[in-house]
Amino acid sequence: MGATVIAALRRFLPEFLDGAPGLNSAQRRALWAIKHCRTSTMGGHLHACEPCGTREFRFHSCNHRSCPQCGRAATAAWVQRQLARRLGAPCFMVTFTLPAQLRPLFFTPMAREVYALFFDAAAHALRVALAHDRSLRATTSGFTLLLHTWNQRLLFHPHLHAIVPGAGLDPRHRVVTVSRASYLAPKAVLRTAFRQRFRQSLAQLPATQDLPTIDPRVWQRDWGVKLQPFGDGQNAIKYLGAYVCRTAIGDSRIRSVTDTHVTFTWKDRAHGNAIRTETITGVEFVARYLRHVLPRGLKAVRHYGFCHPAAAAQRERIAFHTGMPLRVGAAAAELPPVPPPAASIPTCPCCGHPMKCLFRLPPTWARPRAPPPVTTIIASVA
Repeated sequence: MGATVIAALRRFLPEFLDGAPGLNSAQRRALWAIKHCRTSTMGGHLHACEPCGTREFRFHSCNHRSCPQCGRAATAAWVQRQLARRLGAPCFMVTFTLPAQLRPLFFTPMAREVYALFFDAAAHALRVALAHDRSLRATTSGFTLLLHTWNQRLLFHPHLHAIVPGAGLDPRHRVVTVSRASYLAPKAVLRTAFRQRFRQSLAQLPATQDLPTIDPRVWQRDWGVKLQPFGDGQNAIKYLGAYVCRTAIGDSRIRSVTDTHVTFTWKDRAHGNAIRTETITGVEFVARYLRHVLPRGLKAVRHYGFCHPAAAAQRERIAFHTGMPLRVGAAAAELPPVPPPAASIPTCPCCGHPMKCLFRLPPTWARPRAPPPVTTIIASVA
């Protein structure tokens, strides 16, 4: 068995499920997708090469965001779109991390609401800081928030990365930019606004919900807010884009999968990104992986202000005033199209010629719809 993430998950899923874990509906759905991705259950296509006669059958992917085999094409498309939307102003990355005392909130029936509070608190903090006198003084700002829930060891570590252009609109709707490429906003303002907003919003959740008790000292701490300049933003987008539609760990980090354990590498951030190796049981590996399955329907990437797709005209205006070329006419039609997945246009492994689809095998889980009753057909004709 190959040393891959999907191999490790499928190898130890039965043993993990024998322990009767308490899984929510999103985790059960993710397990089903991981188990059946690129198998006969998902159906497939038979392709043929006309010049040399080679035939090849390919099973379909599940395209679940928690599947380690899927997401490469979507990730590349997202990076391409974001690079085309950059401004001419310096770009920054701001990281918001919740204290460990609040992380049990994400494992309650209110998990989706808590994630929403997390996004709201970070967005509020950025708006307040960017409008501050020691910052842009921009009453209209824009940024993109990306949710990550893991650290290098696959432990639960919820944090939000914000890609923030150093530009915006002041109260008189004039375009303003940062005076220095190394400074965006005061960290103290970001921390305070982030903490206060989350505390106020959490207090407004329904009292009927059984939420864990929170240590009151957490509200007196300095919450983790990290601010980094990233030049024109290209490196920040590519760095974060690698995780937009991908999972917590890739195949390159899996060193071995035995009958009982999984060994993987991780970067020790506290010691200059030194490469460490960790070996854990296969059941623990599955458990750690499933901690990062998000509630169904939760958006892990959100755009705010002039970075929202609905604010394209405002973003174009700011981009033009920060030195980017103005797109008009056909050139303004919304950005590069999403490229089709490589699997949809395969090439022949023998001669490299594009292959054609001969037939499609439907997935076994998709039951065909029954024809309508005869009485219904007669009634509609009459």
